[in-house]
Amino acid sequence: MRPERLEIEGFASFRERTLVDFTGADLFVLFGPTGAGKSSIIDAITFALYGAVPRYDNVRLVAPVISQGLNEARIRLDFSAGGKTYTAVRVVRRTRTGATTREARLEHDGRTLAGNADELTAEVEKLVGLPFQHFTRCVVLPQGDFADFLHASAGERQDLLIRLLSLDVYRRIAQQANLRAQDAANRAALIGGQLEGPLACATDEALAAAAARVDELTQLLEVLDAGRTQLEDAISRKTAAENAEREVDARVRLLEALRMPPDAERLARDVAEAEATLVAAGEALAEAFAAREQAEAARAALPERAALKDVIDRHDRRAALEQEAQRANAALDAAQAAADAAAAAEEEARTRVAQAEERLQQVRRDRAAAHLAQHLHAGEPCPVCHQKVKKLPEHAPPPDLHDAQEERATADKALEQASAHARRAAAELAGRRSAAEAARANIEALDAGLAGAPAREQAAAQLAEIEGLEHALDEARKRERAAHEAQKRASKHAAGLRDRQATARRTFNETHHALARAGLAPPSARLEDLAADWRALVEWGAEQIVVERAAAARHREAAAAALRDFEALATEQLRACAEHDVPVPPRQDPRTACADALAAARAQHERIARDLETANRLREERAALERQARTARDLGRHLDARNFERWLMNRALRQLVAGATRTLLQLSGGAYSLSVDEKGEFHVIDHRNADESRLARTLSGGETFLASLALALALAENVAQMAGSGATRLDALFLDEGFGTLDGETLDTVATAIEELGSTGRMVGIVTHVRELADRVPVRFDVTRTGSVSSIRRVG
Repeated sequence: MRPERLEIEGFASFRERTLVDFTGADLFVLFGPTGAGKSSIIDAITFALYGAVPRYDNVRLVAPVISQGLNEARIRLDFSAGGKTYTAVRVVRRTRTGATTREARLEHDGRTLAGNADELTAEVEKLVGLPFQHFTRCVVLPQGDFADFLHASAGERQDLLIRLLSLDVYRRIAQQANLRAQDAANRAALIGGQLEGPLACATDEALAAAAARVDELTQLLEVLDAGRTQLEDAISRKTAAENAEREVDARVRLLEALRMPPDAERLARDVAEAEATLVAAGEALAEAFAAREQAEAARAALPERAALKDVIDRHDRRAALEQEAQRANAALDAAQAAADAAAAAEEEARTRVAQAEERLQQVRRDRAAAHLAQHLHAGEPCPVCHQKVKKLPEHAPPPDLHDAQEERATADKALEQASAHARRAAAELAGRRSAAEAARANIEALDAGLAGAPAREQAAAQLAEIEGLEHALDEARKRERAAHEAQKRASKHAAGLRDRQATARRTFNETHHALARAGLAPPSARLEDLAADWRALVEWGAEQIVVERAAAARHREAAAAALRDFEALATEQLRACAEHDVPVPPRQDPRTACADALAAARAQHERIARDLETANRLREERAALERQARTARDLGRHLDARNFERWLMNRALRQLVAGATRTLLQLSGGAYSLSVDEKGEFHVIDHRNADESRLARTLSGGETFLASLALALALAENVAQMAGSGATRLDALFLDEGFGTLDGETLDTVATAIEELGSTGRMVGIVTHVRELADRVPVRFDVTRTGSVSSIRRVG
């Protein structure tokens, strides 16, 4: 499996639609700070293939892949496997209890190979050759699971290697060999049953006896054929006499059944009466047709009823509109007078408002002077003119300001009411004027439509005339329909009688022809009077019966004589058949019985010959099956899973450990190498500590990373060489983090090993935040995160 193109949207921190093109990226790195979303790219590839994320403990847990705040995530992966390109699509949607991934499909070359999530996962396992658990241990090594293969149990590693290297093919071969041995043994036993059962009588002696019986019956058949001519002559004479008797009996039955139909006399009279009635009905129909056409012509000369009604309706509507216009003009005059009165009242109210305002201002001035005079003192300056006051002024009491304000308020209210009344009167006047103008416009429109139309009285008179003519036309049409129905009934009645007459004539003709076909010579029909023809035929039949009965007696005697001759010859042939043990069933001639017996003897001879040939062939086939069963059984024992498969597994595991040791020595600067014990447990040889051997589980974090990486690289490099034909090919390897714990020298060694692995045509992807490692990789995908949204950009 090799990814070609990844498209994700709403997946983890990649909220927006993001496209990752892996074209030409044999060795690439996903680079960015911790938490930027680098591992999410690897998760998306794994999820597109298997519908699960390796970082989650539960493979069914899918809801966390959806970006926070969104309802769905979409993942599309274009990948190649086995030289073909496929497209895997999965959609994750939130539900009330989590999320669902039911929408999924796998396509290839325009065809859908899988239509749901389960089918997609099953097809991917076939194409990739690995289930999810094995894929995440030897193809995708995610954070925290880098050492799974190193620390896995012997049984788990065995299952993985069997799947990767297709070593189970030998187990299947052994199973097939055992099945083939059992099948061959079963078939040999079945053949033995046939040889001892149905084919037990297939011997050379039985074949010779069957041939002798065939010769014996052949000679008997020749004897019977010699007397066959006499038998056939007797049978022919008997058959001819019996046939002749049957023909005579048939003619007698025809003559005895000859009867004249009871209604033959009356049928002719009924036909004549019906024809006369039909002629009278036709004449009545012609008269009714002429009357109806005359009424239609008179009606067509007058105008259409609808046009006249429309003219009358227009005259009536104009009269109504004229009255309406008069009422509208009267209302208009009244509204005009009311509007004039309201306008005069409004003007008068304005005058009173002006007068009240003037008085109010005067009162205000008077009250101001009186108030000022109350505060003047003789000899002091005036606050208005600053002159010294010599004498105090005398002012009469000012009028009341409150009364002046009340008067002004009353005048304002009266003006407001008058203005409102004037506005209403003006609106009423406008409405009345519009109504009067509309009525006059409607009258003028009707006058235009009535131009050239007749007066109302003239139109009404024409309408009354039309109604009378239409009534007369309806009556004429009724009479025509009644005449037509009468004519149809008369025609149907006459046709029925004619059919009866024709049927009666056909019955006579059929009877006449039947008598002629039976070999009789009935008298010829005159075709004028059917009853007379029937009478002549019946009289002739009574005379002919006597002649035919005498001929039947002669034929019976001839048949009896032929039968006596046949029975004597048949008795002689039955005796010959009995002498040769040929049974003759009742109602079967001896020659046929002998022929049947000869056919059965020949069939028996052929069957014994075939069975003998089959028995000889089956004996040879049984011997071949017994040899095949022994060979297959030996192969099954040699390939027993407890022996051969265990030897292959140990050989593959040691070859894998040898490859991993070479890489680990390089990565650790010669400090460590790997070995495997008899139980399948990995051990690390510490060359710096007197080649001490210890379990791989005792390694430190950094040491575990180097050992796990060495195993992963060895597995990716050597799996195709170690496997048999058709094994899984690991075309891609993804390493997720773990490089941050390495020192500079080890990091350089790891980078060199990865570069060499990537140069073999296999895709290698690295996930890291280590800049030194990222700079050495030819294709880099920079992953950044702003807030909760990640993005990716290809560099190089």
